[in-house]
Amino acid sequence: MHLILLDTCVWLDISSKKADLPMLAALEHLVEIEAIKILVPDLVIAEYNRNKERVIDATRKRLSAECKLVKGIIESFGGDGKQIALATIDDVNHRLPILSEANEASVNRAVKLFESAIQIQISSSAKIKAAERAIAKRAPFHKQKNSIADAVLAEAFQEYRAEHPGRFDSFRFVTHNVTDFSGTDHREPHADFAEIFDGKTSMYFNSINSAIDDLLDMEEFHYEHEFFWEDQTRGLQEILEAMDELVDKVWYNRHMNRMYGIESGEIEIVPEGTERYGNDVIHHHILEGALASAQKVRDKYEDTGPWNDFEWGMINGKLSALRWILGEEWDELYT
Repeated sequence: MHLILLDTCVWLDISSKKADLPMLAALEHLVEIEAIKILVPDLVIAEYNRNKERVIDATRKRLSAECKLVKGIIESFGGDGKQIALATIDDVNHRLPILSEANEASVNRAVKLFESAIQIQISSSAKIKAAERAIAKRAPFHKQKNSIADAVLAEAFQEYRAEHPGRFDSFRFVTHNVTDFSGTDHREPHADFAEIFDGKTSMYFNSINSAIDDLLDMEEFHYEHEFFWEDQTRGLQEILEAMDELVDKVWYNRHMNRMYGIESGEIEIVPEGTERYGNDVIHHHILEGALASAQKVRDKYEDTGPWNDFEWGMINGKLSALRWILGEEWDELYT
């Protein structure tokens, strides 16, 4: 088993960036099969809890602002594909609330990983060693900035490794903060961390992908667990198209019931202009229009019934649900 410590910035990225969601799923899988154990200092938990809502909100605002910007550009300079592009932007805008909720779900997954991890308190000795780094201006203090939290994290990692030398096959430290932790080659740690990362049992990584590359075949994992990070939300245009089909089929079923009523004599066909109305009559010109519309439905769809009670209930239920998603009340089945 291998021990992995993730910097706070890594946790925030895999919780909020779609491109990093496969890494969250991979961590969950490796923990489940007991290939890794995650180490989480209390400092990371505190920083994560302090920043997670900000990151979710920032992601939502960024997507919204980007959609407005791109839409404005398309409206001003769009060519032949302008309407298609605008429809795509509208789809994204419609899904923003759902995407924000998806972010919150990812945050909850990260918190659940915290609960199954080895949680440690930052010791006084780790804080003292971090302060000594600051005095000596050693990384991560080589950039003339306050990097005390980064230094404490590195020292806590080293301290835990020294206290448990034979417990794990390797100790892995992952951060996206290459400015403070990496050397000239961002894949390698700064020379000031030489006593912490020996590159053998104690390793440094600037991405989760590289940290677990030897533990999991990501290409195969992606193929087997694609549902973990595929976008499951539907676009507005896709919803509207599905609604149009359901409306057509609900109307067509009612039309066929009306035709049965005519054939059985329950509904009378009356000439245009006849001042008779109700469920037992239909005007001739309205019937002609209905027959033409019914033929269009038959030409458009392969399945136009007849449907049994269960299938008919499913069709009505789907239409009601899609209309509810778009803001209408339940059981709105008008056609």
